[in-house]
Amino acid sequence: MSEDNAKQLQGVISIAQTLLMAEKDKCAITPSLIAEKVAVAAGLVPDGASLAPAATAELIRRFSLWIGQDSTLVDHEGHVPWLAAARKRDWRYWQRYQSLLERKMSATAVDALGDSTDKILGLLEDPTREGTWDRRGLVVGHVQSGKTANYSGLVCKAADAGYKIVIVLAGLHNNLRSQTQIRLEEGFLGYETPMTGDSIRPVGVGEIDSDSKILPNCATNRTNNGDFTTKVAQHCSISPEQRPWLFVSRRTRRC
Repeated sequence: MSEDNAKQLQGVISIAQTLLMAEKDKCAITPSLIAEKVAVAAGLVPDGASLAPAATAELIRRFSLWIGQDSTLVDHEGHVPWLAAARKRDWRYWQRYQSLLERKMSATAVDALGDSTDKILGLLEDPTREGTWDRRGLVVGHVQSGKTANYSGLVCKAADAGYKIVIVLAGLHNNLRSQTQIRLEEGFLGYETPMTGDSIRPVGVGEIDSDSKILPNCATNRTNNGDFTTKVAQHCSISPEQRPWLFVSRRTRRC
């Protein structure tokens, strides 16, 4: 399939999925209903009729997903609940990541991810809370269970909530750290982080919303030698400001 056809197919899927989500609370999402909405969406795209079978098959797959509930063990001592609906208004980092996810995941999966990351963030402390506090947690998941999407979504929401420093400890090897950096460029930063001072190229969420006012800072880059080292620290001036800072660093092995 050509790049143009792939974009048209994605357009049909996106339109049809939006139409189906509007029907979600009214009736069951059946294969026949999916085919009906795909036909409507295909009529809005050039040569959409030829793309209808592939779009229908993809949406049947998406709406056939079942998402299990996560489980939590919590110690509420010293914790002050804070994450209310009013606090989540105008969250731009999460909104653009959500839009990116909706291009390749089912609405059911994206909604489940949104709920899960809300729970995790709510168990952290309010970054604007005054005084001294210490809050820690651990999230675990099976292989291919969506862990990267989960922590990427959490990073976005934490930045929206007001956290200014985000440190991601990646794998033990440089190439794994680089892979994590690239995933966070797509899901949070919105731009590539080359080692040189070349012009910034938007990627992922940056192609959805590239407003420079919310452009996160990053102290590491995507190269294998792009970790935050003592040498980098000596030449890096970091001070608190409105936009958050991201560090993607390699975990060091402890003896």
